[in-house]
Amino acid sequence: MLDQQNLITAITGSMDACPGLQGLFLAGSLGRGTADEWSDVDLVAVAAPDDHAALAANWRQALEAIAPIVFWNQIDGAGIVLNAITEDWLRIDLSIQDSENFRARRARDLVRPLIDRDGIYDALLPRLPDRQPDPRATRYIINEFIRVLGLTPVVLGRGEYVSAVWGTGLLRNLLTDLLQQYVTLPDPGGALHLTRLLPPHQMAMLAGLPYPGPDRDQLIAAQAALAREFFPVARQLAATLQIDWPDAFEAATRRHLAATLGPDAIIW
Repeated sequence: MLDQQNLITAITGSMDACPGLQGLFLAGSLGRGTADEWSDVDLVAVAAPDDHAALAANWRQALEAIAPIVFWNQIDGAGIVLNAITEDWLRIDLSIQDSENFRARRARDLVRPLIDRDGIYDALLPRLPDRQPDPRATRYIINEFIRVLGLTPVVLGRGEYVSAVWGTGLLRNLLTDLLQQYVTLPDPGGALHLTRLLPPHQMAMLAGLPYPGPDRDQLIAAQAALAREFFPVARQLAATLQIDWPDAFEAATRRHLAATLGPDAIIW
């Protein structure tokens, strides 16, 4: 059975002579040196835009020669992102980028060179600046939380309790996204290692929030608990970022919930 390191060695050897490849870099937790046995293999290939399609085709052939692939997905955009899973459930993601985009978004402490024909690694910054809260994302999170909260009477009124459970999960995700606005790591990684990103007291708070079943009273209580945690943090961050608070939207939602669900629904 292949493990992460054997897979990386095999990939490096297979891609070393690939035409058009300027560099191949290990990224993600393996590139940062924070990986564990559950980490996927994140790779970045650097090539000129005209070589991206051919490189993607060569990548699939190389990977299938190393291990049987049971899942394959390609996302086309400014570059190409290729997701693969082997039959042993090793996850491999390859992002194909041009050198300009690579240099703008990477630093030497975030990647490890596997193939570097053009000295790309040495031209990178030692580290990227700390990440700052995003006003646009924060504004969206605040308004979306209020909007989803205001939809609660609709799903409860229709007796759609399963949908209300899903909506409560969405509110929990928005609270988690809000807390992650304070994470300063330039490359925070994915959601599968949240305990590395949020401090213990915030993780304890999230773990302590109720997980309701498809029951009206449980759903109302859970959403009120989420709102009590969300709004103080959201107001503080909005003030820090000088975002205008949606006072009219919040007030209308409060009135709407009180009129349809009762006063227990607006405890925040």
